[in-house]
Amino acid sequence: MQLYFFDLRWGDERFIDEDGIVHFDEGSALYYARRIADKIGRDADYGSLKVEVRSGEGKLLATVAPSEGRGHEQFAFIGRRRPGDASLRMPSSPP
Repeated sequence: MQLYFFDLRWGDERFIDEDGIVHFDEGSALYYARRIADKIGRDADYGSLKVEVRSGEGKLLATVAPSEGRGHEQFAFIGRRRPGDASLRMPSSPP
């Protein structure tokens, strides 16, 4: 088991993880970083969010961005309209 740190970065802002979390290996830590990026990416400025993974010694191991699928999901939510909205009707549907 090894200690890893997960720092968050949005453009010029940065949140430093001072506590860290123990994982079995680097693969597990990178998976966890992707989950963090995807969960936070639902609500944040999607283009600039990054999760920086550091080892227990402070060495930068990876920088992880939200998965592309979350960007498409966010776009779909933004593009939704209220049920019954005329913009959602098919051209042949009655009003």
